[in-house]
Amino acid sequence: MLSRVLVGAVILGTMGTAGEAWADGGPVTSGEFALYMDWKEGREDPRLEKFSEAAKMKKIAKNLGVPVTTLKEAVGKVEPVAATLGKDTEARIRKSLEKSPIKGRVLEIIVDVSQSHPVGAVKWRCGDTRDLDKEAVWVGWAIADGGPVLKTGAMWCVNGAGTKLFSAKASRDALARISTGSIERFASSRYIRLLEGVKRGPHK
Repeated sequence: MLSRVLVGAVILGTMGTAGEAWADGGPVTSGEFALYMDWKEGREDPRLEKFSEAAKMKKIAKNLGVPVTTLKEAVGKVEPVAATLGKDTEARIRKSLEKSPIKGRVLEIIVDVSQSHPVGAVKWRCGDTRDLDKEAVWVGWAIADGGPVLKTGAMWCVNGAGTKLFSAKASRDALARISTGSIERFASSRYIRLLEGVKRGPHK
């Protein structure tokens, strides 16, 4: 019935971000969102058509390997904000970027919450090429700070001609390890290692 099996511990994997919450129970995490999406998919399964909503919830929770209360809480938290979650996340990432050195050079923020693996991406105008690692780490921090629902963050910067000079991606869990107070010292040593698929210089 369902392709993904999540354990309750996943829900605790990406908690929290600064600022106001989007849901009464706090920011929606990637684990909670994945459970919600699995519930949406599962309740439409033809094999469950004859069951009540409560019975469907129990069967879906069993299939996912989580307690019914865990699934019910995730659904109750995500459902009221699901329609605006993508736009809200985009706005929060933008707000976080306003606190970074690339303020004023953000070209595009993309948030996709159409699947159970939400993705966020930021495109910005490159600054001094010697500072690109530092800029990318700031972008990574902003993605994590503004997007607790995300599983993955991607980033790239372009020059005036639109050519990519830096690109990378990382899990939101990895990006959440970035501390703004130490970016200046560790951007090109410790933090850049959190990023995957790093490409520097002109590329597509």
